[in-house]
Amino acid sequence: MRDYISACGFPLVEVGGTPVPRLILGHLPFLGESYQGLEKNREYVVRFSKIENTIRVMRRAVEEYGVTAFAAAAYVEDGLSRLFYKAIKEIVKATGIEIAVIPCLRIPLTLDGEPVDDYRRWLTYYEIERRLTDEKALTDKYLDDPILQCRRGWKTRFREALRGGLEPYHAEDLERLQVDYQVLVEELRSIEGFNSILVELGSETDFLAMAGRLDLLSGIVEWLRRRLVCPVVLGVHHAGTTIPILERASVDFCGYITPVNSMGALMLPDMNTALKAIKAAEKPKIAIKPLAGGRIPPKTALRFVYGEVGVEACMIGVASEEEVEEDLSTALRILTNP
Repeated sequence: MRDYISACGFPLVEVGGTPVPRLILGHLPFLGESYQGLEKNREYVVRFSKIENTIRVMRRAVEEYGVTAFAAAAYVEDGLSRLFYKAIKEIVKATGIEIAVIPCLRIPLTLDGEPVDDYRRWLTYYEIERRLTDEKALTDKYLDDPILQCRRGWKTRFREALRGGLEPYHAEDLERLQVDYQVLVEELRSIEGFNSILVELGSETDFLAMAGRLDLLSGIVEWLRRRLVCPVVLGVHHAGTTIPILERASVDFCGYITPVNSMGALMLPDMNTALKAIKAAEKPKIAIKPLAGGRIPPKTALRFVYGEVGVEACMIGVASEEEVEEDLSTALRILTNP
């Protein structure tokens, strides 16, 4: 069995003392998420419900390009996530190459025993960020961002929320936030037996940071550190607002996973503010959404994230062997011939 480091075809960087390939295979296409709309999502679900299709795409990335690190999602039920992990085991068996994974754990936040409402959470982000930037530009960003619009009913429901259909969470609500650690236990159980080199806490990180509940975030990180041997990184979608908070905080994490692309898709509260915070951050940055859901050509996208922004690593999702060849060959040329 070759370990993921010796078999890797891409340069490596260190995150929290752990070697991490600068190119990481994204997982969302294998779970049915295209960021191109419901029709494309359904196409992906049909395609990757057959595990042989997942294995074929993964194997091409591993054998031809030396991709040995995969992003992943913890799972607590059957579905495409379970097939994804099964495919990884099959790839390891077939190739004799160790696959490293970087699983993302959802932070299960509750209020008075009920899960935090996603739309009230996003409305809370909006209420905080509108005090920090131009309100009209922020409204347009929330309503028209191409990736946010891929959420079913997003624009209609969020516009209704802005018109008073929902209340943001208030200070007294945020004081009562709690973490359902039993769900985290189940998420960790789902990734047992895989070689996790980093573990990511999901984008609820933004909520805890903006809500002033760094105590809860720090508590989760410490809880994970007692149970895992790998570093903890934080998923951030509101980089311009959240990263400056986290850079000043005493939370013991090792890096960021955050959207970076030349369109500014899902870079909040706006592209310029997000880029300023990302470039100023002292901890390593791993870019997600570099192609903005397939809206940016690979060469343009990767020259931007690796060259102009200078991120340490990047996650790229592929949904076909053709995409493997185009995206990964481009990344390899850029990283080995700067």
